[in-house]
Amino acid sequence: MSWSLQSMEMFPSLVNVTRHLTWEELACKDGTGYPFKFAEDGRVYRLAQVFENIRSLCLDKPIKIHSAYRTPEWNKKVGGVANSQHVQGIALDLEHTVMSNAMFHALILENWRALGVRGIGQYKTFVHIDIRDSPKLAVWSGKDT
Repeated sequence: MSWSLQSMEMFPSLVNVTRHLTWEELACKDGTGYPFKFAEDGRVYRLAQVFENIRSLCLDKPIKIHSAYRTPEWNKKVGGVANSQHVQGIALDLEHTVMSNAMFHALILENWRALGVRGIGQYKTFVHIDIRDSPKLAVWSGKDT
């Protein structure tokens, strides 16, 4: 079972995961909802807290989510890596609506531990963050930076 627009309509209180993050924003771009099992095991709430931490650090300015959960099929279609954190429901591709991508990346990188980020990738139009299970930070740059 996964979250869908239909289930959110039946339970309007479930539209937001947190104050600034909706289930719709977490859903796969192919229309598949965020998997219920990822909510049940708590990973969605850990990811949402990291998102809220980042937003708070950025003075509560809006952050656009380019990508969150991906089905394996969608991940392959968009050229994602085979072991993508998106498929596990623990990654977000983010764009700050006010500051530059480079500044946004630098701010998250400087505060990664306090924010709860464990993976950060810089791309031309967005910053990838994830909450992989690791005490160390994974850092990389996309080929289009």
